[in-house]
Amino acid sequence: IDRSKTIITFGGAYSNHLPAAALAAKLHEMKIIGIVRGEELNSKSNRFLKYCSEHGMELYFISRSEYRALRERNWQIGDELVQNIPNHPIILPEGGAGGHTIEGCAEIWHEIKKECSPDHLIISSGTGATVLGVLSAMSQNEKTKVHVISAVRGAEHEMNSVCTNAEAKGIAVNWVNESFGGFGKTTLELLAESEKFQSKTGIQLDRNYNAKLWFWLKNHPPQGKVVWINTGGF
Repeated sequence: IDRSKTIITFGGAYSNHLPAAALAAKLHEMKIIGIVRGEELNSKSNRFLKYCSEHGMELYFISRSEYRALRERNWQIGDELVQNIPNHPIILPEGGAGGHTIEGCAEIWHEIKKECSPDHLIISSGTGATVLGVLSAMSQNEKTKVHVISAVRGAEHEMNSVCTNAEAKGIAVNWVNESFGGFGKTTLELLAESEKFQSKTGIQLDRNYNAKLWFWLKNHPPQGKVVWINTGGF
């Protein structure tokens, strides 16, 4: 990577990707710009955005309609959104989704297969990149059933992409919408279950993804050997 280049990436107010990208850029001594969905926000709106700002990410806040337009044109930005855009920036799509992410996430399945052959694999999903990476590494007609717990409301595009890829390889997929009203949304019941889990296991679950995954898993436990990919997060 050319460390003289500027990274431009994208996410919402409760994005796990943005803080991770901010930290990575800081560790590699690279400039990074975050385009955030929600013009009413600022760098102190929540701990996610505050963390980004404290770790050197330059934040720009845009309307939801502008953000949708960015997604539709594959994250190509112009001067109307970011002033003084550097030449040839590194564009990192929402959630870090892209070819390199899929390639990297394929290694997750390779590591799992070294240890066991699960009957069920359970993974949370935002953009679907992690799931697509795992599917790309699985063998044709793999017997493991993949349960995808979507933390995003109305993720039809992501669902279709995952299901199409799985069908092409003869892999069974169970897509579950467990968004609790939308990404970043939560309930007292969800938080209580997450706290109980942490009390019993010592493992803290992030509210955006894995708390919702656990809520589903607790109420719908599959039979057989189960592997849960905990993707981490705030």
